[in-house]
Amino acid sequence: MTAATGNPLSAWALVRLGLPALPLAFVALPLYVLWPHYFASQFGVSLSLIGGLLLLARALDALIDPSIGHWLDKLYAHSPKRVLRRAWLAALLLALSFVGLFFPQWLLGRSVGQADLLLLVGALLLVCYLSYSVLTIALQAWGARMGGDSMARSRLVGWREGLGLAGVILASMVSGLAGIAELVSVFVGVLIWPCCLGVGRTAHPQH
Repeated sequence: MTAATGNPLSAWALVRLGLPALPLAFVALPLYVLWPHYFASQFGVSLSLIGGLLLLARALDALIDPSIGHWLDKLYAHSPKRVLRRAWLAALLLALSFVGLFFPQWLLGRSVGQADLLLLVGALLLVCYLSYSVLTIALQAWGARMGGDSMARSRLVGWREGLGLAGVILASMVSGLAGIAELVSVFVGVLIWPCCLGVGRTAHPQH
């Protein structure tokens, strides 16, 4: 795999290219595995309602995903820097919605009925899934547009998937050893911003 200058990418450049996969995997595991039980126990919402919200949010996300890919293609056709600016916005929305899903009382500021709470959570789920999709598709497209032979592409995919696996393991460890509040804090305060910044400082795809 080569940079825009035609020189092979170093191992450190490949790490930076694959690094955003770590926080994306870190947020995916708690959302699917930990959040439903946590939300049901904390706010007295039935798991059937939570499952329905998850199903609806994922269905809408699946319908919108092709449009996200088409939109990102247009951004890449203009310049990778434009993709990075949208990715930063998506990262901000992902962080805010992830915090809101675990701590909706911070957004509401008062006690509300279950119907209002479910409406808020449904909206947060949709924002979380859509911003996650934007970042995931942009990351995979960034790597695909770097070019190179099959070995170079395999190196990039290997680093990206390996760092994603590290994110899953890290999320399991933090939630098991520390707790939910620490899990959210690690994601928002430590992981997502440096990892997104790493891509911006490495090689860009050819225009």
